[in-house]
Amino acid sequence: MSAGTQNSGIDPDDTMKILIASDIHLGFNEKDVIRGEDSFIAFEEVLQHALENDVDAVILGGDLFHIANPSTNTLNRCTRLLKTYMLGDKPIKLEFLSDQNENFLESTVNYEDPNMNIAIPVFSIHGNHDDPSGFGRISSLDLLSTNGYVNYFGKWTDLTKINISPILLKKGETKLALYGLSYISDARLARLFNEAKVFLEKPEDKGWFNIMVLHQNRADRGPKNYLPEKSLPGFLDLVIWGHEHDCRIIPEENPAKKFFVSQPGSTVATSLAEGEAIDKCCGILSIHKSLFRLDPIKLQTVRPFVFETVNLAEYADELQLDEGDVQQKVQRFAAEKVEEMIERAKEKLTGNQKQPKLPLIRLRIEVTEVEQQFNAIRFGQGYSGRVANPQDMVTFKKKITRVKDELKPLDKEALNEAYQNQREATAKRAEEIVHRYFIEADPDKQLEVLSAKSMTELTRRMVDYEDDDAAENIIKFYERQAMAHLDAAAGAINEDNIDEILAAFHDNEKDTYNDMLKMLDSRSQKRGDPNPPRGSFDGDDDGDDNDDQDFGRKKKPMAAPPTARGGGRGSRGGRGSRAAANTSTGRGRGRGGRGAASASSKIDSFLVSAPSPAKTSTRTSGRNISKVVYISDEEDD
Repeated sequence: MSAGTQNSGIDPDDTMKILIASDIHLGFNEKDVIRGEDSFIAFEEVLQHALENDVDAVILGGDLFHIANPSTNTLNRCTRLLKTYMLGDKPIKLEFLSDQNENFLESTVNYEDPNMNIAIPVFSIHGNHDDPSGFGRISSLDLLSTNGYVNYFGKWTDLTKINISPILLKKGETKLALYGLSYISDARLARLFNEAKVFLEKPEDKGWFNIMVLHQNRADRGPKNYLPEKSLPGFLDLVIWGHEHDCRIIPEENPAKKFFVSQPGSTVATSLAEGEAIDKCCGILSIHKSLFRLDPIKLQTVRPFVFETVNLAEYADELQLDEGDVQQKVQRFAAEKVEEMIERAKEKLTGNQKQPKLPLIRLRIEVTEVEQQFNAIRFGQGYSGRVANPQDMVTFKKKITRVKDELKPLDKEALNEAYQNQREATAKRAEEIVHRYFIEADPDKQLEVLSAKSMTELTRRMVDYEDDDAAENIIKFYERQAMAHLDAAAGAINEDNIDEILAAFHDNEKDTYNDMLKMLDSRSQKRGDPNPPRGSFDGDDDGDDNDDQDFGRKKKPMAAPPTARGGGRGSRGGRGSRAAANTSTGRGRGRGGRGAASASSKIDSFLVSAPSPAKTSTRTSGRNISKVVYISDEEDD
């Protein structure tokens, strides 16, 4: 199919255009006379791209601010930028179909507020840098939401369970379900997954394009220090992954779940890590029914950054490091490398007047001897005025090398002991310690009436929820159940077989344990607790896992929808009144006709079709428009 045929078959009125970006980090290093403006300059360029590309909305993946309580200067600069680029008379073409009381905790979507004049709505989750803190658990995004500049979604106040209700948007024939998961500590999120307490509500009717925006570790930093992609449900079409700063914005398909992941990266370098030296981008996401494409836009106002690692062992013969003044030789070698890096940084200058000219330089030198190191701070003083970071321009890393003869055979017993000691040292949660103790206890110390799972639940409720009555209620419940079991076998009990009959009490432990949870939950509801701490430690779940079985997937390239832009605003009309909760309001604002079409992006586009809709779940929620899907590591394996 030719590109012309594709363009003629795609109606712009049925195509959503969304700008995506993440990790803006407004206010980073704001008091630095050289780098203090970097975050604001890059954010302004992102908003300019949204305006120039006539997008329907902006989605941010967290960390809009660098700290949870930004300075008044940072808040002022942020609101001024949002006011300049996001407010106006442009009519909003997105219909809001979902229940706003479920999507937003204490606000409504800003473009349906008759007191606001929104031209481009911004939807954002919070990250680990701007998460809620302090009295009232208020974040900086709450302030922007209260003032109508940002639609803040994906915030959780009850961290004992997560039930994500999507924002449902519609433009013409295209329907978007937008899920938000703001930052939660990776260890806590891992426990919620293990305890089967993460749910997504899924629209019942077909034809929805499902996007999830989250802010977690993507790289594997340990069993409980990242979110595995396989944990996410297969009915998703695209995941916008915040938090990781290296730009991988081109969508990557997950081979197991078949959804795509786009990692926009940060717009400003907040550390001198290698990943920060990758070109910074935002992107224009175009969605037409089940098709999507993402066009990366390289930011032109980002400070040039060049990173290089040098292993001195590879230059030992050339530099003759085994004789003479080794430190002086290494310093001269570093000076040559820095000069080369400064020249390479000039190639990253775009010609944009707002782009900072002084580059960031980071030379990491791997050394084998302490004598090879020199004073990096004194060395950097000679580059003041030529680079933006002279004091931390050079860093050293001690590289330990072993020759083959020095390698020793592996002591498996010592390795196992070290691993066990590490597990014991990191088992910080009380219920984990209790669970391990009773599972690994000697046979003569095993529980006879209670079980390891019930003791784990008892400990968790007492520690996490300060439920002082949990122990008494659980023990009395098991006592009653054990007595009922013995009464049922009263005719066959004697002194010789009573232990054997009592041991059979645990044959139905799963049912007994579930009955105990129901008892505890009913007790919580009687006390008026809206969120009883339900769930087992080991996260067993026998629910239906057929939600994510995909079928009929086809790859269909989508051509770029035609866009038109021009100058001139039409006369402003009256505002429409707000409609019912599940419909969007008609707004009485208008803008004059647009003129010539804008120039297409020079960045190569990424063409891909989204997976076809997955089967619907049999586990329904209380609402008619959606069903609940449980997320677990085992789904779709």
